[in-house]
Amino acid sequence: MNPKKPLAPARLRTLAALLLAASTCLGAAAQQIAAPGGAPVVARLGELTVRQDEVEKLLQALPDAERAAVKDNRASVEGWLRQRLLGEALLKEARDKGFTDRPEVKAKVDAAVRELTARIVTTGYLESVSQVPAGYPSDAELAAAYEQGKAGFNLPATYRVAQIFLATPDTAPAAVAKVREEAQKLAREARSTDFATLARAKSQDKSSAERGGEVGNLPLARMLPEVRDAVGKLKPGQVGEPVQSAAGFHVVKLLESQPARTATLDEMRPQLQAAQRQQRQQQLIQAHLAQLAPATQLSIDAAALDAALRKTN
Repeated sequence: MNPKKPLAPARLRTLAALLLAASTCLGAAAQQIAAPGGAPVVARLGELTVRQDEVEKLLQALPDAERAAVKDNRASVEGWLRQRLLGEALLKEARDKGFTDRPEVKAKVDAAVRELTARIVTTGYLESVSQVPAGYPSDAELAAAYEQGKAGFNLPATYRVAQIFLATPDTAPAAVAKVREEAQKLAREARSTDFATLARAKSQDKSSAERGGEVGNLPLARMLPEVRDAVGKLKPGQVGEPVQSAAGFHVVKLLESQPARTATLDEMRPQLQAAQRQQRQQQLIQAHLAQLAPATQLSIDAAALDAALRKTN
């Protein structure tokens, strides 16, 4: 999140999703050189390549928020590309030297393939036999779930705020003092003129400036700590004194506030539906497994198990 905004920067998700997908999708493709007229090569190590269309495909497979986080973390993506090509080079060298033909290596590969195959098949099959009906849960079931959990559906107070932001790229004391003086001047002016017009003209945070300084309707927890304390003391319509953060100075106006409240059924509906459907699917899975392997038919030979355990000491 832009540090110029008075919001706590959202924690970026890791690149694990990209790495996992890439390990599956690029294994063989990364060993091929893009054919003439094909997609441009993004990274190369000798004859090993990763093409632009392969990276695009991986990024498109990610949820919007994760894709944005990955695109903003270019250094990590470039680091992954280097590691990926190094891994492919190592794999190629092992194959060229016949390492993959060794019996013990083949045995491990075959065992891994069997385990992965079994996992994919059983997981997919369980999903197919535990399909939740489209109409579940009913309105009555949702209402009952809402009433049961209502005490925990609390929403915090929210504050609709606008800001005029002045950056402090130069951290020298004299430079910071000059920006502070300008922010104080703008704060005085903002109390006697139209805040939105002043924000459009003076704020250095382009995205909020275009909206007349409006940042959004937020709980205090989503604001920068410095701004949070100031906003919590304001009344609707008030403009506070300039607040300094690591990025610069914020002149904040509280436009309106909403007290803490309990979320309505309609607000909780998507979350409740997802939770109810997931719970129902788990019930169907357990019922199917119980039918497949009844407790009366499944037995364990304690003596044989004890013998096996002793032999592994």
